[in-house]
Amino acid sequence: MKFKLFRQHGAMNSPQIFNAFEEGLKKQGHEVVEHGEDVCVIWSVLWHGRMAPNYQVYKNCIANNIPVVIIEVGNINRNKTWRVCLNHINGLGVFGNEDNLDNDRPSKLGIKLQPVNNNRQKKILIATQHSKSHQWINMPPVDKWVTELIDNIQRKIDMPIYIRPHPRSPLTALELEFKNVYMQSPTKIRGTYDDFDIGYNYHVVINHNSGVPIHAAIAGTPVICDQSSLAYPVSCQLDDIRQPYLPEREDWIIKLSHTEWSVEEIAEGIPIKRLNDSIQSQLNS
Repeated sequence: MKFKLFRQHGAMNSPQIFNAFEEGLKKQGHEVVEHGEDVCVIWSVLWHGRMAPNYQVYKNCIANNIPVVIIEVGNINRNKTWRVCLNHINGLGVFGNEDNLDNDRPSKLGIKLQPVNNNRQKKILIATQHSKSHQWINMPPVDKWVTELIDNIQRKIDMPIYIRPHPRSPLTALELEFKNVYMQSPTKIRGTYDDFDIGYNYHVVINHNSGVPIHAAIAGTPVICDQSSLAYPVSCQLDDIRQPYLPEREDWIIKLSHTEWSVEEIAEGIPIKRLNDSIQSQLNS
């Protein structure tokens, strides 16, 4: 197959990953071209800043049934492992993580499921995400979503609610007219590319579909998220908020660990090999 890499629209930390991905493609017998491609490869679905032009590429691919491979920073080991997926980066995408799974891969990535924390703080965390990401498509303005969610929660339970805005997508218009609601201010962790502090010791963590519920569930905290989230298999529902729970997580973490890859694994072509059949099926449809 012929792949076109849209390097020019990648984030500042993308060149090394694009280089590895190209190397992996060639090892798997594929060709990298500038014209006449079968498959497009873009960086992220955040239509903002350097990545904003990717939207037209993505939109054209979806409209014309052209496979689009998306490379994105990992949820598990941010800036150490990288998601490589087909057509989307969350639970709506294809990762090739259903078959031929290595049961030891979570430990190889340094993932250890923590026991369910039964001594959690009696606080609720709502973590928002970037409004310009395609993960937020067809959603209301973030401020409206948060306000309606707070109202819904407070009808069900009397407990302090903490709002954690996305570090690069602040809640500028939110009027906190509710009692017992508090805003957090994410702080960048020194010495990292773009990591911010966050804790998960809460009664429950609520998020739409970003990486927050993944880390919360790994940490042993119940989560509530959308069906499009990679954490949805271990999510409970808003109606469970008085007594939230964590389902069995072993199968989930094994599959999740096959959604992102090290630079070396990408250079070997491991993730693209897992996507080959899905890409070929789409090309033949």
